[in-house]
Amino acid sequence: MESFRTANVEIDVNSRRSFTIARLIARLNVGGPATQAILMTEAFQKKGYRALLLTGEVPPGEGSMETLAYERGLQPIKINTLSRKVSPGADLKSLWRLIRLFRRERPMIVHTHTAKAGTLGRLAAMVTRVPVRVHTFHGHVFEGYFSRGLTRIFLAIERFLGRHTDCIIAVSRSQRKDLVETYKVAPPDKVVTIPLGFDLDPFLRVNGQEGSLRAGVRCNGEAVVVGWIGRLTAIKGPDLFLESARRILAASASVKFVMVGDGELRQDCESHIRRAGLQDSVVLAGWKRDLVSVYSDLDLLLLTSINEGTPLTLLEAMASSRPFIATDVGGVRDLMVGSARPEEGWERFGNGILVPRDSRRIAEAAQYLLSRPELRREMGSAGREFVRTHYSQHRLAADLERLYVQLARKKKCLEEGVEVTPILNQQLSKPSL
Repeated sequence: MESFRTANVEIDVNSRRSFTIARLIARLNVGGPATQAILMTEAFQKKGYRALLLTGEVPPGEGSMETLAYERGLQPIKINTLSRKVSPGADLKSLWRLIRLFRRERPMIVHTHTAKAGTLGRLAAMVTRVPVRVHTFHGHVFEGYFSRGLTRIFLAIERFLGRHTDCIIAVSRSQRKDLVETYKVAPPDKVVTIPLGFDLDPFLRVNGQEGSLRAGVRCNGEAVVVGWIGRLTAIKGPDLFLESARRILAASASVKFVMVGDGELRQDCESHIRRAGLQDSVVLAGWKRDLVSVYSDLDLLLLTSINEGTPLTLLEAMASSRPFIATDVGGVRDLMVGSARPEEGWERFGNGILVPRDSRRIAEAAQYLLSRPELRREMGSAGREFVRTHYSQHRLAADLERLYVQLARKKKCLEEGVEVTPILNQQLSKPSL
């Protein structure tokens, strides 16, 4: 399998009603994995499937997406012992609860998201003989998270689980290459590329500076606003953003920087801001529920992560017609439009700029874009058209439905006579804007 496009699925209503999909994620924290889990549970319920959303608790200090689940009419099944942290006692309790739940609900498909949920969910599915097991890698923990020894252990676990998983979903071509060739998590015929999909309509309606962010950070009409959005955690590189901001300000004082998010590194960021004398230029805004208002007031987005799958913040920025500068990590390169135009130390594309994890290069790229408002508008338009075409939630729901039905047919879980058009193994095209 690689990446594919789909047509409508020919499966009758009765077959859908007997088709239980249990979707498991470690926590519904702010970010792409939780958003996708919520939207896809809702989408499959609307299609007539019996779709369950299983999740652990969101820890203190992290923004929660649970309100979105309730707004969408979902009632997540809580496993309160399930968390992101490794805890043998709590993990064994979570595993036992998942086993009991799967025995009671008898899902046809268990689809897991994130590393901890992927491990415990697939183990429970193996014990209870769930026919179809699917796991999505939104990113991976093989780089930038743990020591070399721990990374080898986690890689061995993923390779074991890969042998007992019917399909592994990578969210980008680069990630699929990592999983198949670099880390050898599973053979090529088990790994399929399915790009993410979200409800981007509110961001696609952004038209100019319509939000309240600029006033909230005391920004006058002449200044430009550079944003960073995400969890204040090491893997997202907030320290690199702050160091880049210091360099940018050395060349241009009429720039405001806003960090939207929270996490365990908030105090470290506050200390960094004080030490660098950035108190008048950098605002830690915390979590903002109305992200549409945030993006509408940004002139430029910076992403400084150490590792990423397909970052939701870049999709939202593009949908909002905003250019970005991003570190060249994970699947970020797969989001770039058009051919690379090499500059000194970074690459310019139709919708944004890719940089190494170097504050000097980030500052140079930022100064280049901040001095070219017309180029920023052109990049914003190119990015908006790209995500409008490739990252809708409707396309993702159709892709997943096709995959689920094909896997269920392969395992002889569906009644005879249900017609299903095979998946076409072809690459998704990218526009050359």
